[in-house]
Amino acid sequence: MATSSTNFKEYGQSQYWVAPARNFRTSARLHLQHFLIQNTLGYLLEPTVEKSVAASQALKVADLACGNGVWLTELHSHLATLNITTAQLDGFDINPINFPASAYLPAGVTLKKLDILAGTLPPELKSIYDVVHIRAFDSVIRNAEATKPILSAAMELLKPGGFLQWEEMRGDNWVVEVPSPETPGVACRTISQVLKGALQAQGIEKDWVDALDTHLEAFGFRDARLLVREKRKQDWKAWTEDYLMVWEEIAAFFPPKATKPDAPMSREAWVDLFAKGVKETEQGVVVHQGKIMTAIGQKPI
Repeated sequence: MATSSTNFKEYGQSQYWVAPARNFRTSARLHLQHFLIQNTLGYLLEPTVEKSVAASQALKVADLACGNGVWLTELHSHLATLNITTAQLDGFDINPINFPASAYLPAGVTLKKLDILAGTLPPELKSIYDVVHIRAFDSVIRNAEATKPILSAAMELLKPGGFLQWEEMRGDNWVVEVPSPETPGVACRTISQVLKGALQAQGIEKDWVDALDTHLEAFGFRDARLLVREKRKQDWKAWTEDYLMVWEEIAAFFPPKATKPDAPMSREAWVDLFAKGVKETEQGVVVHQGKIMTAIGQKPI
């Protein structure tokens, strides 16, 4: 079941992430997502990157679109096990609503409001970081061309020889699994088809994720490479719950039946479909996105 452009309200990437609905529920989901990604990858800093920067006397790391800062706070704890206790760990996000109070952050961790896609970065941030970390930018990138402003920001932030580490999943790849042939998965499959159709109707493409290393290389990063990890089967249920929280929020993008009675998918129909999907997950149906890609590249010296 596909969807048309009249079925799904135009998605504004930046507007979505600064909306009031991105609150404690979003933060809880980001915590869950972080630990699921860590279960999949098994690292915070990719091992070759970590080995390259571990000897730095004044390590500086930037996390773009840091959300609630969980990657940085976990990185702080990990670096302490390596006897790295003076690192500068800076997080930047367009919406500070989910930042922990600074009094509760570890020493060296700082979170700041910043729209890295605004076009101009503060001069004091340029060319100072050993590592720039990016994760789950899929939701704000419409196509391969739209990776360039993000790559430009990362390149500006990195010092010569610094590393970009970008982790991503394909937002159009919803894999629905059923525990047995007798278990229905119709609602979950319909939801995934509606979402994929909505992206296609708006011209949003996700194939750039599978070739992220080539985009780093084309932009000028050296030794670009792509690492692929399959999600663990034992995590599929937790991934499902993470995505259910997203699907519940999406109801706001569909028009109420009273305002658009001819829409292929009304808000009321979506809510009903979502409820059926939840019921299926209670019977063992799971939804995941298959794998996580990590692209690594180094700024030329």
